[in-house]
Amino acid sequence: MSGAGPGTGLNLEIMALTAAVVGGVSLGGGRGSVIKGLMGAIIVLTMTNGLIRLGYGTGTNQMVLGIMLAVAVTIDIRWLKNRHKVLNEVYVAPVYLKMGETQSAVPGSGTPYELDNRLSAADHIGLGELEGPEDVILDRDDHLYCGTRHGEIVRFFAPDYVKSEVFAHIGGFPLGLAFDKSGNLISCVGAMGLYSVSPDREVKRLSAETARSWTSIVDDARLRDPNDCDIAPDGRIYFTDSTKRYDAHDWALDSIENRATGRLLVYDPRDGSTKTLLDGYRYTNGVCMAHDGKSLFFAESWACRVHRYWLEGPKTGTAECVIRDMPGYPDNINRASDGNYWMAWLGMRTPSFDLSLRHPDMRKRMTRRLPQDEWLFPNINTGGVVKFNEKGGIVEALGDLSGDAHPMVTSMREHKGHLFVGGILNNRVGRYKISGADPNWTSPASYWGAKP
Repeated sequence: MSGAGPGTGLNLEIMALTAAVVGGVSLGGGRGSVIKGLMGAIIVLTMTNGLIRLGYGTGTNQMVLGIMLAVAVTIDIRWLKNRHKVLNEVYVAPVYLKMGETQSAVPGSGTPYELDNRLSAADHIGLGELEGPEDVILDRDDHLYCGTRHGEIVRFFAPDYVKSEVFAHIGGFPLGLAFDKSGNLISCVGAMGLYSVSPDREVKRLSAETARSWTSIVDDARLRDPNDCDIAPDGRIYFTDSTKRYDAHDWALDSIENRATGRLLVYDPRDGSTKTLLDGYRYTNGVCMAHDGKSLFFAESWACRVHRYWLEGPKTGTAECVIRDMPGYPDNINRASDGNYWMAWLGMRTPSFDLSLRHPDMRKRMTRRLPQDEWLFPNINTGGVVKFNEKGGIVEALGDLSGDAHPMVTSMREHKGHLFVGGILNNRVGRYKISGADPNWTSPASYWGAKP
C-alpha cells in the first residue's frame, strides 16, 4: 500500500496466529519453519478472500478464523500428546528376517564365543560420576575421554583417573570418538551429526547431512543416528548412520522394525563433503580402520554380523561379511596391540526375539496394542568383549557374568596394557589389565606414529 506506520498490522494478530498454527508451527515450540508459516498464511488469506467474494461480512470472517484456530490448536495439542501412538500405528512397518544358527556363548560350551568372568575384575573410573559413557578413548598423554548423555565430553586425568573435568559441551549424546592427526577429537553425536573438538576445546560441526536419494520417500539426507567413526591415514573420516528412519533415542523401534536402513558414510575434510558409501544394513554401528589402513571393519548390530570394506586394492569400494551369525549384537570395534581387533557386544541374542523376527505381523500388533515397557526387545542386559583377527576368526571372549560391573558393553579401548570399557547404560568406565599385552602400545601411536 506504499506506506507503513505504527498501525500497520493492527487487528491482524488473530489472523497471524491462525496462519502460523494452521501451517504446522507448534504452540509448544520446537517444531516449525518459515515455509510452514507461509503455507498457513496462504491458506488463511485464501479462506478470508473467498468469504469476502462470497459476500460474507467481517463477523463471519472472524468467526471462521476463530474456529480454524481452535481446531488447529486442538490438533496440535492432541498430536503432541499422542504422536507416538499415531507413529506406532502408521509408521512402524516390521519386516521378515530369519537369523542364522549361532554358536553358544554360555560358559563351558567350548565354543570360540564362550564368555568368562574376567571383566568383573575391572577397576572403576568415575563410578557414580558418569551417566552413559558410550565410547571411551585416550590421548597421547594417557588422559581418558568419554561422552555422557548430558551432552558433555568428560576428561579424566592420568595416571590415576581420579580428577576429571568437562572437556567440552556439545549437546545431544556424544557416541563414537576418534582422534585425528592434529589432536582434534572427532565425535558422532546422536541425532545431530559429526562434530570436532579442537585441543583448545573449540566445538565445530563437520556434517549434519549427506546427499538425498532420488528414490527415497523418507528424507534420508539428515543424519539421524550417527554412531561411530574412525579416521583413515589421508584424514578422511568414516562413520556410520545406524538408521535413516529413526532418531537415536528410538533405537528400540528400529530393532523391532528391523529394516535395512543403516549406512556407511565418509566425510572429506578437504572439501567438507559427506558421501554415502554403503546402504542397506541393519543398524550399522562400530567402525575401525584396519592396521594397514587399506580397509575398515564395521558392525551390523541387528544382523549380528561384521563386514570389511576395502579402500584400496582389487576389491576397492566393495564390502564382504567376515563374521556372521554371532550370539551377540556387535557395537564398537577398535584395534588391539597384537594386530587383532576388539569388538563390543552390547547384548546377546535370545530365542524369543529371534523367533519374533520371523513374524512381522506379531511385532506390528505388539507396537499397536501394548505399552512400550511391555514390548519384546533385543536383550541388552548382558554382553561382553570379543577379539577377532583379520579374517574374522574369534581369538577370545571376555564377559562379566556377575553383572555387577559391566553387564552391557558398547565400547572398549586398549591402551598401555589395559582395556578401558564403556557402556551406554553404565555409570562408570572400567579398566581391565590384559594379560600379555604390550605395555607400551597406544592407539594414537598406532594411527599417527610416535608422539612428536
